Amino acid sequence: MIRIPKSDFRPGDRRKIKVNDKELLIVYLGADRFYAVDSKCPHLGCDLSKVGVVIREELVCQCHFTHFSLVDGKAIKGATKKPIKTYKVTVEKEDIIVED
Repeated sequence: MIRIPKSDFRPGDRRKIKVNDKELLIVYLGADRFYAVDSKCPHLGCDLSKVGVVIREELVCQCHFTHFSLVDGKAIKGATKKPIKTYKVTVEKEDIIVED
């Protein structure tokens, strides 16, 4: 578990963080909508903090244009059917808490 101040984020921010031995990508869409997923694409391991683009509640890996749901990790369309791992994010007062 990691606790991060909400004030560290602005709407539209994407930030890679390390939790234990994992690298996660946190996406902030505004209005307390934070999402956390693995920072590596399950298809070819591309670094989503560099090649990922957020469109609404989808994360698109530009290596092979797979669309992943930020809500549940499902591969919506693209080169793979493998889902991306998601992590529970809760907002508690002025912090976000990411659980692995």
